[in-house]
Amino acid sequence: MTTPTPLGTVTRRGDRFDLSFERVYATTPEDVWEAVTVADRLARWMAPYRGELRLGGRWEALESDGEVFSWGVVTACEPPHSYTTTWEYEGEDRSTVTVTVDEHPEGARLTLVHAAIVDQGYGAGWQAYLEQLDDALGVAPSAVVDRHRAAGIAWDARYTELVEPWRPLFR
Repeated sequence: MTTPTPLGTVTRRGDRFDLSFERVYATTPEDVWEAVTVADRLARWMAPYRGELRLGGRWEALESDGEVFSWGVVTACEPPHSYTTTWEYEGEDRSTVTVTVDEHPEGARLTLVHAAIVDQGYGAGWQAYLEQLDDALGVAPSAVVDRHRAAGIAWDARYTELVEPWRPLFR
């Protein structure tokens, strides 16, 4: 069963879920690609990274104190269009994240799919991260965004706001 939301979809697959998000940005596909693959650009909207987001590359995402919170290996990569990476987090089964960037009449479209997750917090988490990317890149006029989100809200506060609205989507 797929549950559409204004900002993404949740698809149940047995005891796991797939999340899918689409964003349209008023910038070039190359700019979006760099924002999702270059460490200093990732740090602006998500988290500090070390390692390489290239085929076979190993990476780690870091908390503000330098502790690793997630890690993975890039299993497919076709710059500047798509990559797939394993996503590992302490105490969870491995899942996969696929990011695709393509041209759009208003600039560039980004699609992010996080597959085979169990933790329902990823819905709110990815939405909060992608909203920060929206701010960094600038959304296109046709982009579907939450117009009620407070400007400049911190990731932690936004995540807390989003947990409850996301909960029913995981049934």
